[in-house]
Amino acid sequence: MPDHLGMDAFAHLEAAEAIVRAGARLGARGLIVAAEGNLSIRLGDQLLVTPSGRRKDELSVEDLLLVPLDLDPAAGDEAGYGEGTGPRPSSDIAVHRAVYRARPDVRAVAHAHLAASLGLTIAGERPSPDDLPETRLLLPRLPFVALLPMGSPEIAAAVAAALTEPPEPLATAVLQERHGAVTVGTTLEAAVDRLELVDLLCRVRRDALLIEASRRAR
Repeated sequence: MPDHLGMDAFAHLEAAEAIVRAGARLGARGLIVAAEGNLSIRLGDQLLVTPSGRRKDELSVEDLLLVPLDLDPAAGDEAGYGEGTGPRPSSDIAVHRAVYRARPDVRAVAHAHLAASLGLTIAGERPSPDDLPETRLLLPRLPFVALLPMGSPEIAAAVAAALTEPPEPLATAVLQERHGAVTVGTTLEAAVDRLELVDLLCRVRRDALLIEASRRAR
């Protein structure tokens, strides 16, 4: 990719390729459909992020967008892109920005509308990482964020707060009511690993509820 913003070209390309791989992985595992979901990697004071309205499992490195971590009031919009008509960053860019500001240790953010999580939270269920030995070990905390408008300052603040709430170690995944999960990591691969763990936890909890209901109906 061109180093048009003074970014180290190798780091830029490496991050772009990681996002493309992560999008393909999410699609192959059925964790995203249509144009949903979003991915980003922090590069200094900028974010490399997936575009809005595009399938995340069919992207090339040229499709990804650089946006500033901090908003420029002169830019004219919340994405920092002014009033142009070109590709737009993810509609959840406010969430990504809020997470990176709140957690300097985070280098990557992943979000997907995990189907099992949507069904559970619509039904008022909140799975616990304690349900499974693997999630108890690798995802010991899963804070919950109630339904808020997508892409709003309110949901950005709520997700960032959930990821910074004590005690240590801080959470690395957040379950959102009717909106999937947001996960973070020092690498994008780690963040996507955590999305898969949240999906596993939700699918197992859903299946357990179905089995329990079937037993009661006998």
